[in-house]
Amino acid sequence: MLVLSLVITGVPAGAEGTHIRYAVQRVCGEKACGKLRLVLADGSAHELPDTSTGEGHEPVAVSADGSRVAYFRAGDRRLIAYELGGKRRFVGTVKQPANEVGVDATRLLLSPDGSRLAYLPNDPGRRIRVYDVRSGRAVGTLPAEDGFSCTAGFSGDGGELLRVEESMLIAARVTDLRGRTLRRDVPPQVVAHNLPRRPSSVADGGGDDRPRVAAAAADGRRLAVYVPGERPSMIVYDLGSRKVTARVQLPAGVRPAAATWTGTAEVTVRGDGGGMDRRVRVDLDEKRAEIVETYDRPAGGTVYHAGG
Repeated sequence: MLVLSLVITGVPAGAEGTHIRYAVQRVCGEKACGKLRLVLADGSAHELPDTSTGEGHEPVAVSADGSRVAYFRAGDRRLIAYELGGKRRFVGTVKQPANEVGVDATRLLLSPDGSRLAYLPNDPGRRIRVYDVRSGRAVGTLPAEDGFSCTAGFSGDGGELLRVEESMLIAARVTDLRGRTLRRDVPPQVVAHNLPRRPSSVADGGGDDRPRVAAAAADGRRLAVYVPGERPSMIVYDLGSRKVTARVQLPAGVRPAAATWTGTAEVTVRGDGGGMDRRVRVDLDEKRAEIVETYDRPAGGTVYHAGG
């Protein structure tokens, strides 16, 4: 397979501490009507000139470390991984389906460090493909999602995927990148009720609009799950012991959009808080959560959080 790396101008090479906070695309009615704009930690913003202004939602993913963004290129609809510094890489030979019913539900997921990318087609008959971003080659294939399953995201080290099954009971399954089950459990209601659902669940009456955020640790065993209520918290559930091992209350007003394990005892949460975006560090040993970054939240567009 021929893998091309295209170096262009745009976002400058990242200085120390520079990373993508989020990507945003303006929406007019029900269609994307502007180029994808990357907003960096230093406050600068840069448009990606080859992004689409096509029909409806455009699948976009931003790695949790803010180093890469994945999207489908305008024109030929090729899957692209863009790295800060200007490098664009084709990922496999994937092309976004054009003008098909349900194309809006196509999803992309990046591992926390941006080195792995999962392509989740809308067609339930097509299997999920996982790629190494640097080489562009496929490293795994998983069973397709259907009406009773969804893929929540990569583990902290990018070596596993968290999948959620919905049928009579809700189960959490951690697989390797080839789809082999490493751990599976039907967790207690406080966990199961708050696990992510498939994207169409809300639209077809099977869900609600509450934040549903969960992430698997690098050990492939522990899950961090957001639990709303009077004391909104991140809890940790151990798939091996089948116990909740930690609960840390989040700062008031934070509505999570993404969570990532950033250490063996640390989870980073990103979300909205009173019209501003927040980055929250959750220390599981100290049972403490603190806001470490606050920045303006853009209006009038679709926002793709780092890690979300």
